[in-house]
Amino acid sequence: MRNDGALSKADLARAMCGRELDPPKKPVLVPGPALLTLDRVSTASHGGSGLRDVSLAIRAGEIVGIAGVSGNGQRALADVVAGVLRPASGSIAIGGVAVQDPTPRRMQAMKIGRVPEDRLATGMISGLSLAESMALPWIGNAPFSRGGILHRGEIRGFAESQIKAFDIRTSGPEARTGTLSGGNLQKALLARELAMAPRLLVAAQPTRGIDIGATEFVHRRLLDLRAKGGGVLLISEDLEELFALSDRIAVMYSGRLMADLPIADATVERVGLLMAGVESGAELRA
Repeated sequence: MRNDGALSKADLARAMCGRELDPPKKPVLVPGPALLTLDRVSTASHGGSGLRDVSLAIRAGEIVGIAGVSGNGQRALADVVAGVLRPASGSIAIGGVAVQDPTPRRMQAMKIGRVPEDRLATGMISGLSLAESMALPWIGNAPFSRGGILHRGEIRGFAESQIKAFDIRTSGPEARTGTLSGGNLQKALLARELAMAPRLLVAAQPTRGIDIGATEFVHRRLLDLRAKGGGVLLISEDLEELFALSDRIAVMYSGRLMADLPIADATVERVGLLMAGVESGAELRA
């Protein structure tokens, strides 16, 4: 505790959480083969901005952070990788295999997990039970259903195991999804996606609006996936989060990737200029 009466970030975090926080450590890893490859992908305008000739690769054991002011193509990028938005041009490959007709179901089958930016509008359904929301993407598959008949016991059992594993604070699997706090809803979303062992996770604004303890938990889970050889596409407007977790930071402006920087070459000043549309290298000539 500081003696000048002001609280440091660590003091404030301790006061809010009631315990000492241990910031996640990011061990050095040698990335493996490419899990995702976008080659000159463009889209129509989407959510304010489409993609313009975007090329990007994410390898096994790697977190790639996407920085940018909101509305510069981040949502389109997440939706393209998840199969929600089809490219107008360019190509997508998962694990070196070209995806000819990307759809949400096809990308899900190729082990692409998704934690969307809007937790209730596109992530879960507020009026359903938590158990139903957590099984929803796979509700038509075994073990949750067979021959069109739902197996309620399997659905409930899955939710119970994830509630315990992720310390989701709720009255139980039958609680209405919309009654969960933001942090617990985000834990439930993350639990649902990680339960299916994705090779790549698209995480859009994964800690927006949640408390420090839940943020720490989410960060650890993303790093766990990285350590197991998975990849993470991390879209965040929180530069501190991007610098703490990312192996590379790619900066978006007006639907384009301005630069793709190894974390050792990224600085807040450089990333900030790129976010404002300053071409890579121009900041060095100024």
